Order: sequence, then C-alpha cells, then structure tokens
Amino acid sequence: MIQSESRKVIVVRIRSLIWVVVLSLTLLGCAGIYSVVEFEVMEPATVNFPDHVNQLVFLNRAPITPDIWSEQNREGMDAKQLVLLDTMIVNNLNRGVLEVLRHSPIERFHRPIWLSDRRTDTTSLEDHVLTKREVANICDTIGGDAIISLEFYSAAVDHHIDYYSDASDVVQNYYFEASNSVIWNIHLPGSPRPYDTYSTVDTLFFPAITNGEYLPYSSAVDMIRDLFYESGFKYGSYLVPVWNRASRILYRGRGDSLKLAVKHTDKGDWESAFSIWNHLTISDDSILVAKAYHNMAVYFELEDKLDSASMMLDLSLEHDTLDPDRLYREELDVRLLNRMDIIEQVR
Repeated sequence: MIQSESRKVIVVRIRSLIWVVVLSLTLLGCAGIYSVVEFEVMEPATVNFPDHVNQLVFLNRAPITPDIWSEQNREGMDAKQLVLLDTMIVNNLNRGVLEVLRHSPIERFHRPIWLSDRRTDTTSLEDHVLTKREVANICDTIGGDAIISLEFYSAAVDHHIDYYSDASDVVQNYYFEASNSVIWNIHLPGSPRPYDTYSTVDTLFFPAITNGEYLPYSSAVDMIRDLFYESGFKYGSYLVPVWNRASRILYRGRGDSLKLAVKHTDKGDWESAFSIWNHLTISDDSILVAKAYHNMAVYFELEDKLDSASMMLDLSLEHDTLDPDRLYREELDVRLLNRMDIIEQVR
C-alpha cells in the first residue's frame, strides 16, 4: 500500500517519441464496446537544464544528527546506529535517483559525480544554502556544470492499531507507517540563488494485520530503505525525461466491421484495421464515422504522427461528440504543445 504526497505539484505532460509496444486489452464491463491500447510515451523532465549543463554533481549536505528522526524513533539511538541508518538512507536515496538517470535518454547525465559535505545542525537551514562562490569553486575543481544538493531529510516509523468495535482487545488492522521529508536544491555557477528547489513528503504503509488476518511484513529497516528509494526515484523522474505508460481506447462497437478491425489490431495488423476504418468514414451513420475517425487518430498517434492524429480527432468530433474524445482531445493537445521540449532535452 503506497501513498505519496508532494509539496511541489509536478504537472504530468505526455510527450512524443512513442516506444511502440502495443497491447490491446478488453475493458472489463465494456466488452463489445471498446478495447484499450496500451503503449509507452516519454514524459519530459520538469527541470529544464540550460544547454551547457553536461556534468551533474550530486552533493550530500544533509545534516547528520538525531534531530532528523522523530522523537519516538530517536529514543535509545546511539551514534553508531545513527551513522548506519544515515548511510542506508543516503545510499538508497541516491540509488533511486541513479536508477532513473541511467535509464534516461540523456546520456550525458548517466554518470554523475557524487560528493559529500555534511552538516550537523538542523537549525536555520536557509542560512546554510550554498553561496555563489562555493558553487563556482566546486564546479571549477570537480569539472561540473550543475550542483544538485541534498539539503535535508527527516524520517519516522510509526504504527497504528484498529480494534474490532465489539471486542476492544482484538486487533482488526495493524499497520506501519514510514514517512520522510526531503529537500533538494539545484545550483548553477554564476547564480546567487538556487536554480530550483524541490521539497517532498512521502509515506509508505506496510500492513501487518488486515481484517484480523496476519500478513508478512518488512522490518523497520527495510521500510526505510524502500521509502527512500521511492523518494530518490521520484526526484530522478523530476530531473530527466522518463518512459511512462499511456492508454487509448479503440471503438469496436457492435458492428461487424469495427469488430473485425479490432481483431486485426489484436494480431498487430494495423494497416488492415486502418483500411476498414477509412472505408467506414463514408457511412451515413455519423456515430460510426466518428468512431472510425477516432480509431484512425489512435493509429496515427502510435506512428508518432501527431498532426495527422489531431486532424482525425477533429473529424471525429465534427461528426459526433463522443465523451472519450473530449479527454483524448485534451491529452493530444498537450502532446502537440510540448513535443519540442522533449527533443530539446534529449539532444
């Protein structure tokens, strides 16, 4: 069970460069009406680094102190335990980030430089932001073009118990809650202020008893490890373009022609399906024509021909305003507006 919250809203924009591995699936409850086509699209990074940025430098500046843990978790914690937990947390945070970077199409970001300059004081964090001179010195010495600094993290593990209402001593649900907060800054040489600041609060839930039934669950250390890996992976996805799954519907309807066309797509024969849809556009049935144009739009999108897909979708909406087409129109418009961004980021 995973719940994630972010203080900084990340707008998901579906982009171009489709990795066309298509799978047609029949929607449950809608069999005979339409099918779903699943494929992958590249989504752009939220951060747009300047063109001159080639070498990333990750600098760990997060304070290492018991104060990063919740009060109940730091009871009995000694210095050795703190160092061990900190090492595990930082390693998994970095592992999550690196996992995304290494699978990114931006090859120059595949091998960042990792540095550490830890602090021990969690007070007045704003006063400890890297100065313009410090950024320039690090970049000049290491040969980096941008510094991504881990400024702070905190962690906590808690547990919750729900009892049956008719027997207060019998546990109904018992689960653990692992939570953290993380702050990252991006610094560019020559600028007195951070280029970007990213702050998140993430939570993972681990059930131990659900409706009175015992379940296997991870140790507290494993919970923290998984939590910080997820947080690192999330931040990596903020920095570079990533592949994500998208889906479109194909109308199959109750007519023999639409059903036959979808059978062709199930076999990977999209050209035969397109021929059928194209023929249906001369029908006197406006709804059938709208569905045919819609399916043709999906075909062109899978071919990464977004202008042609948009034209087909416009023709579909002209013949009949199908409810799924409104959402499709919005998603396709976003891709059309932003398709150049992804090209600029990966060049």
